[in-house]
Amino acid sequence: MFRRRAAWAAIGTIAVLLAGVPAANAAEGQAPDVRWAHSVSDDLGTLAVGISSDSAITEIRAHIVSDATAQEVAVVENDAFDLVSGTPDDGVWHTKQPLDLADLGSYTVRVEATDSDGDRTTDNSAGSLTYFVTPVFEDVRTDRTEVDIDHRQVRVDGILRGRWPATRELKPLADHRVDLDVDYWTENTVRTDAEGRFSGTVTVNDAVPVQAVYRHDKPYVLYGESPLIQIGVRQVATRWTVQAPAQAQTIDYGQQVTFTATLERETPQGWLPFAGQSGGVLFEPSAEGSQFETVGYFTTGEDGKVTFTHAPWQTGSFHVASHSDDPFIASASANSAKITVLRASVFTSFSAARTQSHGVHVEGAMDFPDGWTPATILVHIQYSPHGKQWTDVRTVEAYWSGDGYAFSTDIPHAKNGTYRAHFEATDSFRAATSETVKVTG
Repeated sequence: MFRRRAAWAAIGTIAVLLAGVPAANAAEGQAPDVRWAHSVSDDLGTLAVGISSDSAITEIRAHIVSDATAQEVAVVENDAFDLVSGTPDDGVWHTKQPLDLADLGSYTVRVEATDSDGDRTTDNSAGSLTYFVTPVFEDVRTDRTEVDIDHRQVRVDGILRGRWPATRELKPLADHRVDLDVDYWTENTVRTDAEGRFSGTVTVNDAVPVQAVYRHDKPYVLYGESPLIQIGVRQVATRWTVQAPAQAQTIDYGQQVTFTATLERETPQGWLPFAGQSGGVLFEPSAEGSQFETVGYFTTGEDGKVTFTHAPWQTGSFHVASHSDDPFIASASANSAKITVLRASVFTSFSAARTQSHGVHVEGAMDFPDGWTPATILVHIQYSPHGKQWTDVRTVEAYWSGDGYAFSTDIPHAKNGTYRAHFEATDSFRAATSETVKVTG
């Protein structure tokens, strides 16, 4: 029995040896991952490091190596770091104080990291430290926030200081170049004095922002810019005065009308003629949906006047407008008095005769020689005993007959006297009256 048990024990021992140790004991821990290292953007002397691992980071050491000389200039020990965000196994660490290096410049950061499992990583190119001076603009201002056509110069004043990475101290940046930008384009470049002050003038030709900008004039000083200052535009007021037609009038279709107007600008001396301004004149119909007519284009002369002669084809008014590409000059427009355009209407024939039933039969035709006709043509048959005072006795509608717009009707129990046909004026057509016919019997 003992021998059998011993044999089984030996077999078990061999099995364990063949199988090896359990997997949990054989697995190795994950080494820390140094994700990045760089200067804090608004505090360039402070080093930030991002690290993650499968257990808490217990030790960080950073080596600062000069890009210029490839020499190590500083070692940042573990107690110099604080966890500022995240967790100990996946977080961001900052140095508690800015690094105090002998020289400004760019530095490569090598990072050693160890976690609580004892796993350790060394990253010889974890990131870079931008150990530069940060430019800071102070008290940047303009002498005006609005320009006009006669005053387009704007003076810009301010102070340029630099924040040193080791101490965060602000010091004047003397003899540094500052660009004065108008709408993001450099219009003038000035230099700072011993106290970092600068002053310069720019020309502003539109409603745009003005800004002071520092663009790497000296080594190891970053780019910087001041807040934008918006400059507005005060426009010159302009106005149109219409001289003709000065009042409403009625004309026949095809008749010409002269339009005259004067453009003026406001000045300290009052309203004066405004020369050299461009624009156009239209004739705008009164009827909704009708198309306007182009009368002409102009550039005003020394007297500011424009004159056009035009034969409008429908009722409406002249519209004059000026517009300048110069943002300092306001647009202006005006309308003339209403011009009513009436088209001709004529009777081409008319007859009236007694019928056997003691009535009167009338007939005739109309024409509209200007090329348009009313939508409905109503003809009023009128009677007068003596040809002086007229009374409507019948209204009929005229229709196209192939040779004019014909009409006819019978008037029962008609009296002796004089008869005629009459077409009343409309908004677009003049009135017309036929010849008179005397009926007896």
